[in-house]
Amino acid sequence: MNPMTNRIDAAEGPDEADSPQETGGVASPIAISLEESPSKRQFLKSVLLAGAVANLALALPGGVYASPFGKSSFSLDSSGASAKPSALNLSRVFRFNDPKTGAPQISAFPEVDPTGSTPLEIRMKHFTEIENFTFIGFVLAHETGGNNPRPISTITSLVVPDTEFQNLVNLAKTDKLTDEQLGDTLLDVGINWEHFVASNNTLLIPAMPTKITDAAMQAKIDALDLITEALVAEVNLRSIHGRRQSRDGGNQGNA
Repeated sequence: MNPMTNRIDAAEGPDEADSPQETGGVASPIAISLEESPSKRQFLKSVLLAGAVANLALALPGGVYASPFGKSSFSLDSSGASAKPSALNLSRVFRFNDPKTGAPQISAFPEVDPTGSTPLEIRMKHFTEIENFTFIGFVLAHETGGNNPRPISTITSLVVPDTEFQNLVNLAKTDKLTDEQLGDTLLDVGINWEHFVASNNTLLIPAMPTKITDAAMQAKIDALDLITEALVAEVNLRSIHGRRQSRDGGNQGNA
């Protein structure tokens, strides 16, 4: 069993119905608010795998990569310009190509809050970016398609500010996942992150709209953030590994 997809009781509140995620589902049981609707799960997965949320892939001299380390990004080539999303993107997360290998990559999750006319608008844009970040990472993991179960290398030293989620991380350090299992785990954790944020809009701090007044709940949100970013970073690494194997004549599907 994959310990990262154990059942987690997500916070629910009156604002959760406003979440864009209410139209979709999750691929495994961690996202409790969607777990009871298999039809929604199947619809979302089919839409995602069809590429409905795929963004414009760009190959520019410098790359920005999702990273769990100190909530900062890292680049394989810092000498060039940063990759940019499509002009039509409403959120700041996007997919692009690694300039060295041509491997698809997911951009780092933004550290700066989105802009907006009101604190609620800023918060809504924030959890929409969480959704997009999660979905495009899920799609890439399924496209990468490695069938050989491997450890999640990006959580080896991961520390999160919530005991419950830290225990899950510690269990997952001994787990091995195929690329598709990694994508399903990312979808589970990322949807929980989005729902924990969207369910607590009434508690937002006006001066810091992506934060809430409930410190314990905020710690859970921050933990889910760190885990999701670590999983996307793992997807990026596996995408590069798979592309290198393919380029060198290997079979990435069995990598």
